[in-house]
Amino acid sequence: MIEILGNLFFWMLLIVGIPLLIFFLYGIIIVRDDQVGILTRKIFGQQMPQGQIIARQHGDVGIQADTLMPKLYWRNPITWKAKRVQITEVAPGMIGVVQAIDGQPLPRDRLLADHIECNSFQDAKAFLDNGGRRGVQVEILRPGSYRINTELFTVAITKATIIEKEQIGVVISQDGQPLPPGFVIAPKQEDIKKDHKFFQDGQNFIDGKGFRGTQLDSLQPGEYYINPFLFKVSIYNITEVMPGYVAVLRSNIGQELARDTELPKPVSKKPNFNQPIIEEEEVVLTTDKNERGIWRKPVAPGKYNLNPLAFTTYPVPTSAVTIDWASGSEIRAEHRVDGKLTEDFIDDEKAKEFFKFSQLRVTSKDGFQLEVDVRMIIRIRSQHASFVIARFGSVANLIEQIVHPLIDSSFRNKAGEKKAIDFIMSRTELQKEALEKATGEFEKYHVEAQNLLIAYIKVDEKLLATQTEKELAIQQQTQYEQQALAQEKRIDVKEKEARAEKQKDVIAAKLSIEINKDMADAMRQEAGGIRDKTIAVANGDAYQSKTVGIAIADAYKAQAEVLGSPILGLLKSLQEIGTGQIKITPDVLVTGGSDGGSNITNTLLAMLIKQGAFDLSKPSKKQATLKTMDSAKTDSLPKMPVEYIKPQLLPEEPEPVKKFLSDEVEDLSEPERASYMKQNRRRRQS
Repeated sequence: MIEILGNLFFWMLLIVGIPLLIFFLYGIIIVRDDQVGILTRKIFGQQMPQGQIIARQHGDVGIQADTLMPKLYWRNPITWKAKRVQITEVAPGMIGVVQAIDGQPLPRDRLLADHIECNSFQDAKAFLDNGGRRGVQVEILRPGSYRINTELFTVAITKATIIEKEQIGVVISQDGQPLPPGFVIAPKQEDIKKDHKFFQDGQNFIDGKGFRGTQLDSLQPGEYYINPFLFKVSIYNITEVMPGYVAVLRSNIGQELARDTELPKPVSKKPNFNQPIIEEEEVVLTTDKNERGIWRKPVAPGKYNLNPLAFTTYPVPTSAVTIDWASGSEIRAEHRVDGKLTEDFIDDEKAKEFFKFSQLRVTSKDGFQLEVDVRMIIRIRSQHASFVIARFGSVANLIEQIVHPLIDSSFRNKAGEKKAIDFIMSRTELQKEALEKATGEFEKYHVEAQNLLIAYIKVDEKLLATQTEKELAIQQQTQYEQQALAQEKRIDVKEKEARAEKQKDVIAAKLSIEINKDMADAMRQEAGGIRDKTIAVANGDAYQSKTVGIAIADAYKAQAEVLGSPILGLLKSLQEIGTGQIKITPDVLVTGGSDGGSNITNTLLAMLIKQGAFDLSKPSKKQATLKTMDSAKTDSLPKMPVEYIKPQLLPEEPEPVKKFLSDEVEDLSEPERASYMKQNRRRRQS
């Protein structure tokens, strides 16, 4: 019996204990360290109010707001349902955007729920009790671990906002006060004491009455924990103004500009370039950075963290703007800048702007089609950049509206005034005139024309062929002239070569002439010396002869006084015959007649001449003396010259004697000859 009772008790215990054990085990709740326990009351409790999702009171049926921390719990499995979820992990560089599925409804003018003190959404009951609102929360979860009731809060993990270097973040607020009419950029928040820490504290932005829309403040490079549902951040590259450029800024800050209600001024019936270039309405230059309009002072080259939605940049080249009208351009303007500094613009042209148009097609006066390649360089000074942008909007518009039409019309007009050849030949003049005209017109638009060059003029082939043939003919003519000159030069060279070859003989001849001249000079000098010597000797001999003659004459005179002239003459003659100097016997005797005395006389004279009594071979001696008759007999008597015995010997001198005397006279000078002849005449008279 006891055994039966024991078995019965065992089976009863088994039947009752196993369910109890199972019931007990089902009620055990173990929440680990990385888990959160969420309880749901299934039965045996109060019903929640209509529209409520999370039970705030412990006795309410439904998902409980309170969560279970890590621990061992036991709950009646029939009444409670336990759910264990992983804790919410927000990794570094990430944020958690929280959305509540229960709470008070959002206000009609709000998109996000305000921050509620609830220990970063870890105290769900406090969130609900303190007036937490449904929807996306302004508050976000920063990196860390959170025990959040995932039945009440949905957490979306997203990346934090990262601004790289040389970038900026433009913030657009999705919530806050509505943007006032007339504003493009949200004004500063009214309560500046509420620092939103670069939009990382959304609640301070809301509490500070920040405005919706694009914010003026931008995010600099760095990492930001910003609620992407409250602030939308757009990444832009920083604004870089290259060397050779300035940036004109158009401010979009402030209220919309007041509009003029007056009607516009009427357009002139005769438009011309002298009309006002800039109307008063177009000059909207400002010096206040918080006022809408174009800044008066442009931004210098450099890098700037400019909000591109708050400030529109218009790059203006200040170095050189090159404009080409050249062949191969199928589009009207190949390069243009629309007002924004894009990456292509920054990487492409560093220090100059380049525009390219198609060739200028013009028609000459004589109907030829010409294509002209032109390059022009203009410059805009930095102080004039704002005026150019205010008037034209961009440099490209300036070139298309002013520069291109002006240059095109200028060349067309000039081509219509000239023939094709004249147009081509006057390219330098065309350049100068076009540049002068452009300089005067561009000055009205604050643009400086620096240079204009005509690169190439394409001419009709027929005209070019005619001109080429003409030039070839001219060149051939020039070539022939040059060849003729070359031949003349060749003749000169040959002549000089021949002269060079004969130069030796020429020099020898010149030297011979000089030598002969020198010899002639020497002979003349020698002859002059001989002449002077002869004159001196003759003067001496004349003086000697004169002295001797006077002495002899005196001796003869004395003898004549003693003996008588006839006897003395006869004695002297006989003396000469005796000495043998006078031959009295003729070699040939010629007689005629009976006059013997005459024959004797002729015979005597012939003998005297033959014997050399009158020596005619020596006419150089000034005074000649007869040979002495007998030196032994007449030593005591002086010798007498012939001239003193002629009157006594002959009544008239024979021809040989005259010749002798004339030869003697010729050797004398003119004064001496005159003196001698005078004395001779006197002697004859005496």
